[in-house]
Parts: sequence; structure tokens; C-alpha cells
Amino acid sequence: MTKLIWGMVLFFGVHLMSLTPLRAAITSKLSENAYKGIYSLISLAGLGLMIWGFILARAGPDAARIVYDPIVGSSLGTTVLVLAALVLLASAHGKSHIRLWVKHPMSLGVALWATGHLLVNGNLSEVLLFGGFLTLGVLDIIVNTARGKVPSYEPKLKHDIIAVVAGVVIFGVVFSLHQTLFSVSPVY
Repeated sequence: MTKLIWGMVLFFGVHLMSLTPLRAAITSKLSENAYKGIYSLISLAGLGLMIWGFILARAGPDAARIVYDPIVGSSLGTTVLVLAALVLLASAHGKSHIRLWVKHPMSLGVALWATGHLLVNGNLSEVLLFGGFLTLGVLDIIVNTARGKVPSYEPKLKHDIIAVVAGVVIFGVVFSLHQTLFSVSPVY
């Protein structure tokens, strides 16, 4: 569990720091590219440590530490939330109507993905991991909305089509490989 927590501290710490004035202070001393490089390295190290720690926590004695019992029959809700999340994530960088309407599709997509997984997972390591992603997504939406950060461009329908198709394809691949990749069936 320690590796999972340290991974979360690194990954979420660097992401949360970017929401504060500390980011501007650092980029004033470093170039933007140097900041992004360091940010990326810390994020990757944190993500790797989180994945390693999560695998160890699921296989070790912490696997029996139950925070709550998942909601019976909630796998359908999870399926719908994850599909929506992947479409939103796919729309995060294009000039789609989806991105204009949602304003923060990546953060909302992460929050929906995490919420879906919290519906069907209740042990401590899962609650920490998915709860951390949910918290990050919600905080990012709140901070960027308060800052008035919203996309502004002329939307193109083809970007919506690309986002929906990409989201559905990625969903299909992950859904079909979920058991193989994560040792958990996506349907209970």
C-alpha cells in the first residue's frame, strides 16, 4: 500500500501543483518546456509507482481491507459512465461541439471514469486510487471554471464524430481486454 500512496503523492501532487500559483513561479525560473519535461517525468514516475503499488495491494493482505460493499448491479452504470468518459477524453483536444459544451472534457471524463469504478470497487486500495482520480477531476473543473478557462474556437462536426468513434473503439478494446489486462471482469 505504501508504493500506491507514494505514487499518488507524486502523480496527484504534481497535477494539483499545476492548479496553484506555484506553477507560474516555477515557470518564471525555468522555461515552459523544462517545466513540462519535469512535470511529465514526475507524473510518469508517480503513475508507474501507483500501478505497481495497486498491483501489490490487490495481491497482498490489503486486498481484504474493505471500505464498503459495492452497489449490487452497478456494473451497467459503470459501463455507461466509462463509455461516456472515454468519449469525453477523446474530445479533449479537438475542436468539437462536445468540448465547447462540456468545457473541461478531460477532467469530467476522468471524474466519470473514477465514479464508475467506485460504484463497483470497495476495497481500500481501489477507493484510494479511484477516489484520488475523482478528486483531481473535480478540483480541476472547479479551479479552471473559477479562472474562466474555457475553450474558444469554431467547432467542427468532424471532430465530434472522431471523438465519439475513438471513444467507442477504445471502450470496446478496453472492455474486451479488461479481464486479461486487469484480472477483473468488466461485467459482474
